[in-house]
Amino acid sequence: MTPEARARKNEWQRNQRRKFVERQGYSTASHYATGGNRENVLVRDGYKCVRCGMTDAQHKEKWARPITVDHKSKDRSDNSMENLQALCLTCHGNKDLIPRLRAQRVPEFRERILAMRTAGATYQQIADEIGFSIAVVWKWCRVWTKEKL
Repeated sequence: MTPEARARKNEWQRNQRRKFVERQGYSTASHYATGGNRENVLVRDGYKCVRCGMTDAQHKEKWARPITVDHKSKDRSDNSMENLQALCLTCHGNKDLIPRLRAQRVPEFRERILAMRTAGATYQQIADEIGFSIAVVWKWCRVWTKEKL
């Protein structure tokens, strides 16, 4: 394919994607990511987040983009209606992203932290050596001390 033909094809594809967004209100990527079921899911769920009830219109007003469609099982190849649900960005993030970020890494270092405290290390020294904040080290030391009582 010549560079000119490739450029024409790319322009045609961009125009097709642009027309799809104008017609549907969401991208072709969103459409294909749900196996073409995006609109069916939104109709079924009443164009609102199934967790908090935010409507698609409210979502567009707040984030300037349509409400998301989530794969409940996180299996993106399963585009069955039972595995798809409408979620706002906040609820989608709380479901998929936040649990990983909130996963407690500090307890893995419990023995090391307690041994350092017993040896007289300060919270600052422990935090610097292990790479956590002073507040996190202090909090977990308090939790573990209460467990012993």
